[in-house]
Amino acid sequence: MRPRHPGAIAPAATPAQRAVKAPSHVSGNELAQLVEPVGSDYRFVSTALSRGEPVLSGQFRLTRLRPGLTVHCTDVSDLHSMQTQVLLQPGLRAVLLLDGEAEVSFGPRLVRLKARGGAAPVQRADAALICLTEPELFVRHWRRGAHERKVSIGAEPEWFDNSPLPADSPVRALLGRHLAVERWCPSPRAVVVAEQMLRPPPLEPLLQNLYLESRALELLAEALGSLRCEPTPLAPLRPQEHLRVQRVRELLDSEDSWVSSLDELARRAGVNANTLQRHFRAAFGTTIFDYLRERRLQRAREALERDGVSVTEAARLAGYTSAANFATAFKRRYGVSPKMARASV
Repeated sequence: MRPRHPGAIAPAATPAQRAVKAPSHVSGNELAQLVEPVGSDYRFVSTALSRGEPVLSGQFRLTRLRPGLTVHCTDVSDLHSMQTQVLLQPGLRAVLLLDGEAEVSFGPRLVRLKARGGAAPVQRADAALICLTEPELFVRHWRRGAHERKVSIGAEPEWFDNSPLPADSPVRALLGRHLAVERWCPSPRAVVVAEQMLRPPPLEPLLQNLYLESRALELLAEALGSLRCEPTPLAPLRPQEHLRVQRVRELLDSEDSWVSSLDELARRAGVNANTLQRHFRAAFGTTIFDYLRERRLQRAREALERDGVSVTEAARLAGYTSAANFATAFKRRYGVSPKMARASV
């Protein structure tokens, strides 16, 4: 029988499981204990590795902030090539990869994330929302030497019970779709927040949980706020097609998104414009120019909040010749005016 709600990734944790920080090397047995709050029947497959041997190097932290809300932060390197699996309960997970590559499967659904760390504007994070409406086997594909810096937030049924959703809510629609995967483009602010969660200040446990929870809620708000009223089904792409649109997105990011036309971009990608647009939407759930608009607005917001640039300069960065039109678009997207964003500096 299916659980009555989507939204869980973990059974109740004991107090000792509320926040666990792994040592610099983690054995198979230790990892199995660490992941207990987020799933059951953790197993190593495709390997003859002893459970007592180290399998990860780095930091692995799992924190149950309150009933219904879990945060998982990792900065690790794989010590072996293999697969692991665990049975996840129904739930919603927001994943933001800051650096490295992640290849995981939720039942039959393969999800690949790839991010490039470094200083802005070179840094590019990757992110996705994944929803399960019934228990599903989760498989992680390990590659020896692969590095991963990631923040994952899990929301359980009881957490959504406290926040009734309108019938036409895109969040409600997502929560009803088993194996739904929605890509989202994390803003510069989201990247900063994720970095803060990976390296929280040395606070007493209560204050550190409050610190993590405030940032987890901010990331969830941005991820869920990116959903469209009409969810876009992701058509499967062949590996070479997925690689092509990944390169197109890297091109857009690395060149400040100043592309004169879709035809020009398609010529540089080696396909026609209709094919490129269709593949980009299938991979990332948005059109190329919606992506461009979002990235430009993100850059403008970052410049306002971080550097205190003028509204006119922020409008130019976002590609607007009219500061008034920019202000309208900015407030529609972020709920505050550019002047208010600048005032927060």
